[in-house]
Amino acid sequence: MPSLLSFKRKAANSESNYESDRRQQVEQLFLKQQRKLIRHIMAKGLDKREAEDIAQEAFVKLLGLEQEKVSSYIAAYLYKIATNLAIDKLRRKARSPFDHYVSDSDELPKLCAPTGPEQNHHNHELLKEMEKALASLPDKCRLAFLLYKMRGQSYEEISLTLQISTSMVRKYVLRAVRHCYQQLEHEL
Repeated sequence: MPSLLSFKRKAANSESNYESDRRQQVEQLFLKQQRKLIRHIMAKGLDKREAEDIAQEAFVKLLGLEQEKVSSYIAAYLYKIATNLAIDKLRRKARSPFDHYVSDSDELPKLCAPTGPEQNHHNHELLKEMEKALASLPDKCRLAFLLYKMRGQSYEEISLTLQISTSMVRKYVLRAVRHCYQQLEHEL
């Protein structure tokens, strides 16, 4: 009769073999799918640097999973993780759409070239009001507007990203424009 200690050693060895096999499986997946995954994430509306970060985070999350069942559909699970991370990133950007412009000193002069301190203050206040107006919109409406106006995506690209029809994207963008106009009418 085998001792309990030998049973624990065998279990530990099988776990380490499983971890080794799993790590090797993820490494092979990384080599085969990395570029394709980055393009998939960029199609959601993120730039290359952000897509690379999300792809790396998706692989790390995949490595952290301990379920043996996942190994049979590991590539699909990787894409699902990456898609969810990309959507989360886009949602964070949608909540505060102007943060990345304020941090980029090169982008700010292109957005608004103030003629003096008063104009600078007025433009800053206008941006705050615009951000508040956008924040009051429903998530998909705000995201559709930002992807269209800030990222320059087509209605078709946005419909794929948000998984809605192109006519719904048009309605969301129009609704956001009307809403912002109504909220900022007194400033314009």
